[in-house]
Amino acid sequence: MRINRGPIQVFSISFLDVLTCALAAMIILFIVVPKFPPTPEAQANIIQRLQSVVKSLTNQNETLIKEVQSKTTPQSTTPTTNPTLFGLSMKAGHAVFVIDVSRSMDWQIDNLYQTLESLVMNCQMDKFRFVYFDENIYSSGNYWKHGWMAGVDRNKRKALQEANKYLPELILSQPGATNSGDALYAAIKTKETDTVFFITDGHPTAGETNVYSILSRIRSMNRQNAIINTIMVGLPGASTNQYGNVVFDERARPKELYDFLHTLAEENGGVYMGR
Repeated sequence: MRINRGPIQVFSISFLDVLTCALAAMIILFIVVPKFPPTPEAQANIIQRLQSVVKSLTNQNETLIKEVQSKTTPQSTTPTTNPTLFGLSMKAGHAVFVIDVSRSMDWQIDNLYQTLESLVMNCQMDKFRFVYFDENIYSSGNYWKHGWMAGVDRNKRKALQEANKYLPELILSQPGATNSGDALYAAIKTKETDTVFFITDGHPTAGETNVYSILSRIRSMNRQNAIINTIMVGLPGASTNQYGNVVFDERARPKELYDFLHTLAEENGGVYMGR
């Protein structure tokens, strides 16, 4: 059975000083107090000495009380931990959500939207923006015409309403390849960016397709040390055929993709998450 113990009191060496002074007072009394009735002059002398000792002890006691109080002042219990979602830090200054809208996303549009919604609504950020990508990069214009938006709930809901509208249009239209490299470059080339959420489901198939070259270029570009989190949605190489059935492309190279996403997050202070 666990025994509840009282709080441990912390004392400094000053407490020993008080005890020493008390002992000194007793010694003085023993020495100065005569063994026979004292004269009035002797009594006055003893009283004066004792008053001096009492004053010294009082000063020592006040000093000790102040020291103990300073060491036992209750600390604030307000939590200061960083908000997280599945291990991802959900606090940012300027956050960029990089969203894969290549054709392989056609069978999981709802999953993609729900993932984006969870990230956006849970992230405490000053400002944010979206970058959609397939073979092309959609970081401005019709699909994102806001620049940096203040990270308030009203703006978050507005951006998500637009995403819910644009995701099917972007995913089901041409082109359908995956240009991961240029999408990441677009996110970190803006020096205000301090956090990136990179959401994808497949290996780069357009632009720079060598993942080691992409990693190398990001290392040289990311001079502001932006955090890059990677979120894997669905299964690598999965898509639907003409009959609406989910099929897998044998050329998807899932292990290379997983290694790429893990390394991308690790080298840039982020976290990998699978959805």
